[in-house]
Parts: sequence; C-alpha cells; structure tokens
Amino acid sequence: MSDPFFAPVKKNGAVGGREGGRGGSRGGSRGGRGGRGRGGRGGNRGGEARAVNPAPKKDTGKKDRATTSMAGKRKRRGDSDDEVVERRGGRKAAESDSGDDEIGAGGIDDMDLEFGASYDEEEDEALMNETAAQKRLRLAKNYIDTLQHAGEDDIGYDAEDIDRDNIADRLKQDALEIQGRLHRHLAETFQFPVDASSVTTCRGHQQSVTSIAATENGLYAYSGSKDGSIIKWDLKTGKKLWVFPGGRKSVENFKGHTDHVICLAVSSDNQFLASGGKDKKINVWSVQDNKLLHCFKQQHKDTITGMSFRKGQNNQLYTVSSDRTVKLWNVDEMSYIETLFGHQDSITAVDALAKEHCVSTGGRDRTVRLWKIVEESQLVFRGGGFIRPKKLSREVADSEPKMVATPGPEGGVIMVQKRDPSFLEGSMDCLAMIDEENFLTGGDSGTISLWNINKKKAVFSMPLAHGFHTQPLDYSNGEEKPSGGVETPYWITSLASLRYSDMFVSGSWDGTVRVWQIAKTMKSFSLISTIPMVGVVNDLQLYAPTMSKRTFIVAGVGQEHKLGRWLRIKEARNCLRIVALSGKSEAQDGDKDEEEEEEEEDN
Repeated sequence: MSDPFFAPVKKNGAVGGREGGRGGSRGGSRGGRGGRGRGGRGGNRGGEARAVNPAPKKDTGKKDRATTSMAGKRKRRGDSDDEVVERRGGRKAAESDSGDDEIGAGGIDDMDLEFGASYDEEEDEALMNETAAQKRLRLAKNYIDTLQHAGEDDIGYDAEDIDRDNIADRLKQDALEIQGRLHRHLAETFQFPVDASSVTTCRGHQQSVTSIAATENGLYAYSGSKDGSIIKWDLKTGKKLWVFPGGRKSVENFKGHTDHVICLAVSSDNQFLASGGKDKKINVWSVQDNKLLHCFKQQHKDTITGMSFRKGQNNQLYTVSSDRTVKLWNVDEMSYIETLFGHQDSITAVDALAKEHCVSTGGRDRTVRLWKIVEESQLVFRGGGFIRPKKLSREVADSEPKMVATPGPEGGVIMVQKRDPSFLEGSMDCLAMIDEENFLTGGDSGTISLWNINKKKAVFSMPLAHGFHTQPLDYSNGEEKPSGGVETPYWITSLASLRYSDMFVSGSWDGTVRVWQIAKTMKSFSLISTIPMVGVVNDLQLYAPTMSKRTFIVAGVGQEHKLGRWLRIKEARNCLRIVALSGKSEAQDGDKDEEEEEEEEDN
C-alpha cells in the first residue's frame, strides 16, 4: 500500500552515508562498503538527518520577499543593473577558477557577449532611469574631467601643471569658495610698486569709458562708452578686435545701443556679454560670434545702472536700474524671471557670486540690500552718518597742528587748533563682494566700508580713502585762484576685489588707483600701494584668469563721471588700461637675469 507522503526518492549522499555506516558496523555488507565509499563522503557533507522522506516545504513567499529586499538595497546603494551583472560575473569567474566542474566551459564568455549586446540597445533607457546616486556619480566624473582639461582649447595645455594639480584639493577649494569660507592671502605675494612697462593703454572711444568687463579665460576685455559703442580688446596684446557701434537716439530697431552704455557683464562660461545703459535696453551678445543674440526692451523704466552674472551656475543675470528695481533674467533661455522691490532711491550697483543671492546699493537711500532669491527675503544694511576723520592732509603725523583765528568769548580774537570737518555720507555708489559673507561699499563721502552679512553696521570704515580737494567758491576777484573754498572728499567711483582673497582696489579722480589689503581677521584693511591713473576711474575689475599665473587690473578711465558731467579732467584720456601684476618671485628672477646679463657684458 503506497502512501503519497512516503513516495520513493533517490538516495542522496547523506542517506547513502548513514546506510553505509550501519553496514560497516555490522561488518561486511556490500552496502556498508558502498557507504564507506561515495555514500560515506556524502554523509560527511550532508550531516545527520532523521527523516528519510521529509514533508514538502510550504511556499511562504520568503524567497520573493528576499529578492525584493535585495533589489531595494541595491536601489538605495545606487547600484545599477549593469554593476550587479558585473559583480555576479566576477564571482562566477572566481568560482570557475577554483573548480571547473561547477560551471561549464564558456559560461563567462557567453554572459559577457549577452551583456555587450544588450548594453548598446538599452544605454539611452538606462540614462533616463538612472537613480539620484548614479546621476551624482556621473556629474562628478564629468566635473573632474572638466578640471583636467580646463583651458586646453583657449590658452594651451600644460601636462606638467595638470600632473602637479591635486584634483581632491581642487574639489575642496571649489566647495569652500561656494560656501564663502576660503580666503587666499595673496596681497603680499605681488610686487609693488607696479612698473610702468606692465601697463597697457587701449584707446578707441570718442567719449568717456563708463564700464569694462573681461572674460574669465583671460582672452578678451570689453569697454563701453558714453558714445554708445562697445569695443572688444585682446587682453594680452591690447589690440582692438571688434567694434559694436552705437546709433542715434531717433533710430528704431537698431542692433545696439542708442545712448550711453553704463554697465557690462560677461558670463562665467565666456559665452555671453550683457550690456545696459541709458536707452533702457538690455542687449545680450555672443562672445565668439560677435553678434547680437537678444534685446530686452522697455523692461526697466529708467537707466540701467548695473548688472552681474551669477558665477558658475546657469547663466542667471541680475540687473538694477534708476527705477529702484532689481530684475532677474535667464540668459540661456532669453527669458525674464522676476522683479525685486525694496530700495527707496536709484540703485547704483549690483554684484553676485555662486549662491543664489545678490547685493545692491541704493544710492541716496544709503542702504545695502542682500537679496535671498529662494527664500524671497532681503537683509538691509544701513549706512550714512557723519564721518570725522583724524587727518585730512597727507602731512606727517608729528607735524605741527594748524591754528586759526576765531572770535573769543569776551569779544577778542584767540587762536585755536583747526578742527577737521565732518562729512555726511550722501550716496552709496559702488560695491564689490569679497566672498559670500563679506563685501565692500564706497560713496560720495570718500569712505570705503567693510561689511559682514551677520552685522547690521559696517565692520570697518576708512574715511577719505582717496583724500580730499578744495572746491572753489568765489571767482569774482578776477584772479586765477579763486578766493575761498570748501574741502571736499574725492568720491569712491569704483571698487573691485580679487574674489575669495585679501586684496581689493579702489578708484576715484585723484590720479591713482589704490591697492588695499584686508586683515586676516576680516575686520580691517590697510593701503599697500598706489598705481598712477589720470582721469575718472569709472570701473575696475581685478581678477586672475583661469589656468593662468598672472593677475590683472582692468580699469575704465574717462574725462567725466559715467552718470553725469559734474566735473571734467582735460588732461585725462578716454581709454581702457590693463595692469599686469607680477609676483615677487618673478621680479626676483628678472633681477637675477639682468645681473647675469650685466656680468656677461663686463666680461
């Protein structure tokens, strides 16, 4: 009588081993000898089992749940199906090396062929279905490859420099720059004073140069003027490469500007040049093709006074205007994003770095505003007040004080020490961001202030940064020198910083561009050198091009101020000036070469 639960089964090694063991103990049966043979070995591997015919296992679904769980773990780890196949193939290859009996010959080759055939067909689909971890890995690899080949097409490729470069350090440096926590102490590495041979003058405009912009790769520089034209220059040779001419005010649909060009900006990827001016238009030009790509008309209601591209991101452009608004644009898509309101007077300048923030100065409302685009909020920093400097003149500190006659309390005349007048800050005209947390401002009181976004008031202020001059009052006496006068500070007309470093420059019309060094504590700064520059310095840019060891100061100089005709310096020339800063090590090498040449001539 047969029972379905005790159906005959094949004896495996374990069963044969147990039977063989019993046969061996009884002594001399053939089954026992068989047990000591293959069955005995099978018994050792299989261990003891009480039931010869075990009951069939119930399907609980654990295997499916385990498989699903492992697939979920792979998803969370970011492993792709191709990586899983590769790991399985690696394990199978290792097993095939240890024992050829378990996998038949050609199994691995067959698997590789199948994988190679399916990869090309499903490559696009895999890219679309990649996980977030896989996308981050792919983007990181592309970024490292970009770092290794940066500047290869434009400037030249130096294999030795790339070999010395540590990619990990570069990644860390970029991350710290984005967070605003990296400060390079570079001011002490440059050789001052600047030699006159390192200054290149580029002339081509008929009226005052109002703005400048240079590409990050160090190839080109642009200058805008009151004559409505924009000129493209070769930054290395100073030669004129292209002219975007200006048109008359009455001309409609003119491809360019029909009034004063006030501001310029170049995108960080060196693709776009943006320009704005008194005609209320924002023009976007192609850097490579030298042609107009798009024109935003009548978006601002008044003169466009400043613009800045967001660094290292999608080409997001910030523009400010005398209509008291800040506007955002997407230059990649040539579209408008939004308008920010808050300033109570004409906005005079704007600047931005990598974060989705921008900083603007509000002119005579004497405020600086940090705009947080994502949070839709703003921080307000209030300037203004009286500036009482300790010294007005450039005299030595231990010189005798000036005495003036004043009426005495009882009707007589007494001599008292002349007091330094105080200057009221009337307008905040220019700014420059140092990093994401610190920035500089300057205005018509001649004061340069250092700010931190965590402080409501300025961290440090330098009054009369460019000195003062006497403004004549009375010409009625017929003499060449007028009688009377008032002491007036030189306005701060332009500021520029070397990003994420301790160095910045300032401009006015006192005949110099001044170079400053910020203290390591980021709580003060001091003057380290001056560079002769005759005329009104309307714009400045201080930067180190990518893949270059040189640092440049680019200055836009004119006879008049960019926003008006309050003064005119006849001896000045309307031009673009490029100052190449050299390091102390380069200067020492040059001195050694000159000494060697002199010794050879003597010998």
